Amino acid sequence: MAIAKSQLVKIIVAVLVLISSTAGAFWVGSNSADWTLTKLFTSEPEVEPVPVPKYYPLEKFVISIPGDKYPHYMLLEMSLKSRNPAMQTVLVDSDALLRNAMMKMFSRKTFTELNSLDQLDSLQSEALILMIKVLSDNQLPSDIDEVLFTRMVIQ
Repeated sequence: MAIAKSQLVKIIVAVLVLISSTAGAFWVGSNSADWTLTKLFTSEPEVEPVPVPKYYPLEKFVISIPGDKYPHYMLLEMSLKSRNPAMQTVLVDSDALLRNAMMKMFSRKTFTELNSLDQLDSLQSEALILMIKVLSDNQLPSDIDEVLFTRMVIQ
């Protein structure tokens, strides 16, 4: 009878080991996404990359500026800064709208206003607001971050 009890104990222990190993394998298999090596060895949170700004140059403008005695002319080259990768297409498609708005804005300025270096920042801000308004009014993306005057010559 002692031999039967020891064999019964061995069978019960073997069944328990088999059940626990099966349960452990099932648990690890169902949670394997949490046990990847990259999560074990890296502690840095995943960060989405910030889009790098792109600069989109516009065709140069030649604008007639009213003066006291005679008209003046302004050559203006500008670029637009945006982080939206779709802005290239938007700017090509809306070139006529933007050029028209800029021509109207600058043709209302006087030679004295434009010839002052103090006005450069305010002119850039005014151009930015106007371009965003024109694009928005035409249901186009208006993700322009900044207007940069790259060349401005007034004669």
